[in-house]
Amino acid sequence: MMGDLFLYVITSILFTPLTSCSLEGMENDKLIAPDGMGIEYRLKYLVDRTADDIKVCSNVCDAYMKKRPLAKALMSPVWDAKLLCFIRLFATRRKEFEFELTLHTSRGVDTANAKLDVIEETTRSLNEQFVYSHFCPNRALILVPGWIL
Repeated sequence: MMGDLFLYVITSILFTPLTSCSLEGMENDKLIAPDGMGIEYRLKYLVDRTADDIKVCSNVCDAYMKKRPLAKALMSPVWDAKLLCFIRLFATRRKEFEFELTLHTSRGVDTANAKLDVIEETTRSLNEQFVYSHFCPNRALILVPGWIL
């Protein structure tokens, strides 16, 4: 019973999506964090650590499942502690993934804001240039180089 509950909890932590949208459409995966690492390397490191943790957890769950019911009952506090450590570890890993994705997203937003500031400044300067221009909707003024009015 305890093993089944533990496996349910672990799979619900691991296999619920981290984000509601897909990461396939992300074009700015080349952004570099302040420490000089890109999102690809940061997530690869986390994925490798998580894969190792899953293997260790799998071995512990396998050992638990092979125990006889009496051994499970007598050693339940020990197994509870071991399994609870894995629950905490995978919750921590999930937070680390969320942090890395949030960091990457915030870098993208900062880049977009900088571009929007440049566009705003350019638009403002164009508006200032055309402030003194008056257009008459019924007539058009055409200036041709070389013509004298």
